[in-house]
Amino acid sequence: MSTSGGVGRSETSGGDWLMATLVAIGLACVYWWPLLLGGGLVGGDTYPYFLPQKQLLAEEFAAGRIPLWHDRTALGYPLLAESQGAVFYPFTQVLYRVCDAHAAYHVNLLIHYVLAALFAWRFARNQGLPQPTALFVAMVFVYGWFPARSSLEWSIVGGVWFPLCLWLTDRLIRRPTFFRLMQLSAALGCHLLAGHFTLAFITQLTCLAWSLMSGSDRTVGLVERPGGSPWAAWRMRLRPLGSTSLALVLALLLASVQLLPTLELQRSSQRDGQRDSHGKVFNPGYGHLPPVYVTQLLASWWYWHTPELIQTRAMLQTPLQSPADTNAVEAHFYVGLLPFGLCLCLLNSAVRQRVAPGIRRWWLLLTILSTLYAFGWLVPLFRHLPGFGFFMGPGRYTIVGTMGLSLIAGACLEVLLRRRSRGMRLLVVMSVAGLTFVDLQWSSRVVSDAVVVSNPPWQSLGESWLGRELRRADERFPVRVLAPGPNVANLFGVSSVPQYLGLGPAAYFGESFQLPGPDGKSPRPYPDPQLEQRLRGLAVTHVLTTDPIPVPATSLELVGAGPDEFLNRVWGRGGAPCFLYQFRDPPARIELEPQQPRAKVQMMERTAGSLTVQIEADRPGQLVVRDLNMPGWEVTVERQVESAPVGTNESADEAAQGRQSTVEPGDFGRVVAIPAGRSVVKWHYQPKSVWYGAILSSGTGLCLLLFQVVSVWRHRLDRRRA
Repeated sequence: MSTSGGVGRSETSGGDWLMATLVAIGLACVYWWPLLLGGGLVGGDTYPYFLPQKQLLAEEFAAGRIPLWHDRTALGYPLLAESQGAVFYPFTQVLYRVCDAHAAYHVNLLIHYVLAALFAWRFARNQGLPQPTALFVAMVFVYGWFPARSSLEWSIVGGVWFPLCLWLTDRLIRRPTFFRLMQLSAALGCHLLAGHFTLAFITQLTCLAWSLMSGSDRTVGLVERPGGSPWAAWRMRLRPLGSTSLALVLALLLASVQLLPTLELQRSSQRDGQRDSHGKVFNPGYGHLPPVYVTQLLASWWYWHTPELIQTRAMLQTPLQSPADTNAVEAHFYVGLLPFGLCLCLLNSAVRQRVAPGIRRWWLLLTILSTLYAFGWLVPLFRHLPGFGFFMGPGRYTIVGTMGLSLIAGACLEVLLRRRSRGMRLLVVMSVAGLTFVDLQWSSRVVSDAVVVSNPPWQSLGESWLGRELRRADERFPVRVLAPGPNVANLFGVSSVPQYLGLGPAAYFGESFQLPGPDGKSPRPYPDPQLEQRLRGLAVTHVLTTDPIPVPATSLELVGAGPDEFLNRVWGRGGAPCFLYQFRDPPARIELEPQQPRAKVQMMERTAGSLTVQIEADRPGQLVVRDLNMPGWEVTVERQVESAPVGTNESADEAAQGRQSTVEPGDFGRVVAIPAGRSVVKWHYQPKSVWYGAILSSGTGLCLLLFQVVSVWRHRLDRRRA
């Protein structure tokens, strides 16, 4: 095995790429075989979080619109700014235009598993590992960290860029060129466009750390060491860090179309230091790895990763853990018993001396540091540094440790087999890999809170009687349903409360938006007058329950009851009935205030990000829409003067001018003044942050392409002159 600066590099041929691609596809097919047969994931955040977003994405793309706003979750929220919709992510733009939401969601997952294994293999080759061992490393990394998090789409969609960015960083350090700088910038930018920036932030930190370590290590043959002044030596050592930092800055500019809206939302979100209704501030320590739970590396299948231990959450009763909450999915850190046993071989001095210094030194250090941060101990200190306080889930830093342990295991395995024949080495690697794959497969399926079912609930969405009733009502007036299981009722195509959002408007986390469902043991009517007033103020028209309301308020009437083909399968309720109630006098989502008996309010068009209403009013008033008022909503009022009533004292010029609402952003209502007579009011969600971001992203991309074209042209011109 050749080494270069302690991080050996092996050249790859077209045949190597072909073999790695086939292995990556084969592993994905074996692990996710039920998906290939038409199955689908159920559990965790799949139906409450991701599919409601993807459904609206597909519908908006089909209508030729950019889905900037989600109008079904609660009173709406900025879908692009929330980031997990990944609106401008290349795979999103393609798959959700050609497939239905459910198929696109799972095809996207499969593609990213294949790419993650391929990129991890390529980075392992760049660390000097030969083909079989590099494939083993890729398998351990991908199927050790990602499948346990299968209910978290962002883990694989974002995690696929982690090994790719490391590989491109390594290439840039070894031989800096403008083209390689562009490649790394594009990869880091795509990572940001994928949304949910935790893994993007971890990737950026790891790439910067790898650059600093590579420049600081005298054994690394990446840059030529000068023999001059100490300043020249330091400058040469910091050059790799500077190149990577420049690539990161360019990536931030390339992803501005995603980042600027998210920064705008963050300033008015629950992550801006505001307290929720329970007096709690957003805690970035949630999702840590309890220190004792790290013993899962060797006590997995026989102790920690048993169903009983997972269900009892016994890891939370271990000493030295952070006071924040966590769960087995966020705290999962396992590479398989055989790979971890290989890592322990590093304790042997003979083995350790033959492992490439870059792996035994720097990747071991990165593994230790990332694991320490995953414990959550340092979060109270680091949360004051830029970036760290915005993200929760320190346990996600184990992706760095998983990569480190995978590389160490592969390097130790290669040392142990160094004197064996090629055939014997291949046989041993394949045997160890096969046993490890089975080990990882079993462990991750026990830990994961999502499972693959052959007949997913999505296929029963059209058979839902609840969906039919709600859509039928939505044709008469805008429906908003109070339902258990936040966001799931969005899949019926209607608005529902309460919400489930990771990065959401702060107004949704305050006391005024706490909407308790019925208590099956309470003898008092539900909803009580105070709650009913709040529900009507939010334009809630229906109440969905899984048990009958013992004493429904006189304002409620039962629409229907019975098992629902869709919801029962999502919630695993068998044949238990669902109950749908409706207010006898449903509150209007669009109202004219003060009320005018002869006024007419007619909805002309309603999409996710726009609303057009025609009003005939006897006198001036205010039009109120019971949706979330956020920066970016623009409103115009077009008066049709010919229908204005005679005798109005309001001038035509004054009446025709649309006046913006005085309601502050975050209130549950958008308000605009309207004149007497017939008017058309148009709301449209057009946040300036999106357009500023689009200008920055496209401008940076065009400049980089122009510089590359000029660079190639000059290179060819120099060759002709030579």
